[in-house]
Amino acid sequence: MNSIAKQSVRRPSLKVVIPVILFCTYYPYSWLILSKGSWTAYRWTWIKMWPVLPGISFRAMFFHHLLDSLTLAGMLVISVMLVTLVIYVASRRRWLFAVIAPLTFILSALNSMVAYALYRA
Repeated sequence: MNSIAKQSVRRPSLKVVIPVILFCTYYPYSWLILSKGSWTAYRWTWIKMWPVLPGISFRAMFFHHLLDSLTLAGMLVISVMLVTLVIYVASRRRWLFAVIAPLTFILSALNSMVAYALYRA
């Protein structure tokens, strides 16, 4: 492989990819701590669920009939798989990182709207 081919396959650093993707994934749920209102036990329950909230749409669509402990475990598995897959794909090429990060933010914001609707319901 010559030097020209090596330069075209530059990967972004994981030191950049991981924090940016985690920010894009979890920042849209910041309404949990930034919204006005009292800090009730219900709100604290949602704050404790923050790490698994990327899987909330799957719960709403497929797991709504299961027990809460099973659905939280399913949401955790789905969230870990999604975040891992996005980090892996974004770390492959710089142009993929430039596409994946905003796309992750947009999709996470839409998912956050679903979570907010369920929170208010």
